[in-house]
Amino acid sequence: MKVLVISDTHGSVYYWNKIKKIAEQVDEIFHLGDVLYHGPRNPLPEGYNPKELVEELKKFNINYIRGNCDADVDVKVLGLQEMPKQTMEFFKDIPIYLFHGESIENDNFDVTSFAKNHNVRIILHGHTHIPKIEEKEGIIIANPGSLSLPKGGFPQTYMIIDLSNTPKITIYDLDNKEVLSKTI
Repeated sequence: MKVLVISDTHGSVYYWNKIKKIAEQVDEIFHLGDVLYHGPRNPLPEGYNPKELVEELKKFNINYIRGNCDADVDVKVLGLQEMPKQTMEFFKDIPIYLFHGESIENDNFDVTSFAKNHNVRIILHGHTHIPKIEEKEGIIIANPGSLSLPKGGFPQTYMIIDLSNTPKITIYDLDNKEVLSKTI
């Protein structure tokens, strides 16, 4: 089983089109928020076209998490009943908590305590636009980075969780070069 995890597309159909072939080859897709709007603090990403991006995303069965730039109108145009701020998933019996991540940036969310209290093994979040895979007290905390507006000197990135044989989380750039990796 392979899972594609992306975040912070901010309306860029250009960058979505660069990974569309990868999206066609995975078993599941998660978008960790900030789907269409670029936000007041960000520049317009290359290929900013929220309407066209909506049409492209609708061709796939994507599980969405609401980000701080996502509004009710985004939920409606994406054809969704709802866009939760968080969710718990199980990938091959591995409990994974997914949310956008603005509470991490504000330092008002202790992720390791939350994970321990809810028996979570992996936490996935976006928001910072900086890819990371780290382990704290046995909890893996990972961020796919931004597909369109990277920060921290990183390129545009996405994440693949490969649950076949030896489970592994890998973050790639758009040239499919490995940026970060961790065995689960």
